[in-house]
Amino acid sequence: MESEPSRGDLIEDLTTLNQIVETLNRAVDVRGAMDSALARLVELMGLETGWIFVKDAGTLDDDSCAAYKLAAHHNLPPGLATDDPAMWAPGCKCQRLSDEGLLTKAYNEVRCSRLASTSGDRRGLDVHASVPLRSSGRILGILNVAAADWSSFSPRALELLSNVGSQMGIALERARLFDILKERRVDEQAALLALTSQLLSRSDLDDMMGYLVEEVRHLLQADACALLLPGEEPDQLVFGAASGWRDDPVAGRYRVWIKPDGGPGMVMHSREPLLVEDIGVDDASTCGADWLRSEGFRGHAVIPLVVDSRSIGVLMIDTRRPRLLTGDEVRFLRLMANQVAIAIEQARLHREEIERQRLEQELAVGRQIQLSMLPQASPVVPGWEFASFYQAARQVGGDFYDFFELSGEPERLGIVIADVADKGVPAALFMALSRATIRAAALEGRSPSTTLRQANELLLKDSRDSLFVTAFYAVLDTHNGRLTYANAGHNRTMWLHGGTGEVGDLYARGIALSVLENIELEEREIDVAPGDSLVFYTDGVTEAIDVAGRPFGEERLRSVVAAAPDASADAVVSAVVDAVGAFTGAAPQSDDIALFVIKRTHSV
Repeated sequence: MESEPSRGDLIEDLTTLNQIVETLNRAVDVRGAMDSALARLVELMGLETGWIFVKDAGTLDDDSCAAYKLAAHHNLPPGLATDDPAMWAPGCKCQRLSDEGLLTKAYNEVRCSRLASTSGDRRGLDVHASVPLRSSGRILGILNVAAADWSSFSPRALELLSNVGSQMGIALERARLFDILKERRVDEQAALLALTSQLLSRSDLDDMMGYLVEEVRHLLQADACALLLPGEEPDQLVFGAASGWRDDPVAGRYRVWIKPDGGPGMVMHSREPLLVEDIGVDDASTCGADWLRSEGFRGHAVIPLVVDSRSIGVLMIDTRRPRLLTGDEVRFLRLMANQVAIAIEQARLHREEIERQRLEQELAVGRQIQLSMLPQASPVVPGWEFASFYQAARQVGGDFYDFFELSGEPERLGIVIADVADKGVPAALFMALSRATIRAAALEGRSPSTTLRQANELLLKDSRDSLFVTAFYAVLDTHNGRLTYANAGHNRTMWLHGGTGEVGDLYARGIALSVLENIELEEREIDVAPGDSLVFYTDGVTEAIDVAGRPFGEERLRSVVAAAPDASADAVVSAVVDAVGAFTGAAPQSDDIALFVIKRTHSV
C-alpha cells in the first residue's frame, strides 16, 4: 500500500499545479501552451508519455459526430510518430467513450487502442489514464497519460492529473470564448478577456465578488449591480456583493426567497434571464420589489450563474431610469455569467479545500496531543509483562488506557481502560477530561470503586454534554498478584488461567460514568497466578465488523486468547490485532480500539 504523500510532496504538487495554471492563463495561444504544461505534468507523475486531443469547434455541440485533433504531445514512442497522418487520423477508444458519454469519471482507465494498433516500438506502453477536459458541462478535449500498466498511476499522481485536467478545461473554454469573440466587437473581446483573466487570478471569493459587481456595473454603464448566492437557510438567496446601492444589502443582510414564480428564484429555476424595462410600470414578479423601488431602480435584469446545468446564483443589474437590455448586452452578460459561475465555483472549492486542510492540520495536532496522554511506554516490573495497542477510528478518538504508580506505594499500580460513547473531536475532548478526572481521583489513594464514584461526581459537574464514559479501574499489587477492581459499565476484562488454559471474565456490577448521580459500584478481588494473563479491551475490538456487517464478537476474542496460553503479553496483543484485521478485511474501522495485556511470568 502506498504511503500518504508527505507535506513536501503536497507542496511540490501545489507549486507545479500553480505554475501550470499560470502558464495556461497567461498564454495567448492556449493550445500552444499545452505542450509545456503536459511535459511538467508527466514529469511530476513520474511517467514519460502523454498527449492531448481537442475537439473541433464545429462539433462541440454534437458528440455523435465529434472530430478530434492532436493538440499537444510529450515524448511519444516511435510507434506513435506525429508525422504519420494515418496513425492519428482514425478515432480511438478514448474518443469513442467520450462520444458515448462513458468518459464520466475524473480519470478513467483506458486500454489504448491506438497503441495496440501500432506495429512500431511503443516502449511497453499499454494503458492510459484519460481525463475529460470539461467546461460548462461539455467535454472540450481529452488528456491522456500512458504507462505500461494501471499500477504505475499512484493515487497522488491521479489526483494531480485530475486537477490539471480541470484547469485545462477552463483554459480551453477561455480559448473557445476568445475565438467566438473575435467575430464580435473589439471592446467586448477586451472586456471579457480582462474579466476572465481577473477572475481566474483571484482565489479569494469575497475579493472576486467585489471586483465582479464593480466591473459588470462599469461595463454595462448600470447604476447598480449585485451578486446573490444561496445562503445557509434553504430556499434563500443572500447578497454576496453589491455596488451602487444606497443602502448596502450585504451589510443589511438582505434575503430573497427562491420562488419559482418570482424574480431571482424564477431565474434560478429556469436558468433563463429576467428582463424588466421599468419595475415602476410593468407588472414584474420581482422578489424584493419594494426595496428595489426604495433604491429608485427602474430598469431591472437578473442573469443566472450556471455550472454543469445547475444554478449557483444570480447577477442582478439595475438602473435608475427605464432600460431594457439589448440582445447583444444579454448575450455578453450570459458569456460573462458563464465565466463568473466557473470562477465562483473554483473559488468556493478553493476556500473549502483551505478549510479542510486547516481542519486536518488541527486534527493532526490534536492527535499528537491525545497520543501524548497515553502511556509513552509500558511499565517495567520484575515478574510481569505489559503490552498495549491503540488505534482511533478517526484522527482523534475517545478510547484510552493508563498505568500509574500510586503515591507512596511503588508496588501498587493503578490500571485504567475506558471508552467514551462517541467518536471524533467531541469524544477526544471528553476523553481528556475523563482521563484527568479518574487519575486525579485514583492518585489520592482511594479504592477502585470509590475512585470511580468520585470521578462520576466530578464529570457530572464539569461536563455540559450528553456524553458518558465506560471505565474499568483496577489496582494491582505487583508483589503478591492481588488485583482489586471495579467496573463502570465497561467490557469485562478476560482472565486467561495459565495452568488450565481456561478463559474467564472479571465481573463486577456497575454503570457508566457521567449518567446518574450516586451510583453503586461493586468492588472485587482476584489473585493473578504466575502464567496468568489479563486482557483489557474496548468494544472497538469485539464490535469490529466485516464487509458483511457481522461483528467480531467476544467468542472470537476468547478463542484467540485461549489459543495462546503460553504466549507473551506482546504476542497476545499481536494475535488479537491480527485476528481483528483478518476478520474485518476491507471494511473501514468502525470504532476506536484500545487493548492491553498484563501477564504474570513468575513470583518475585
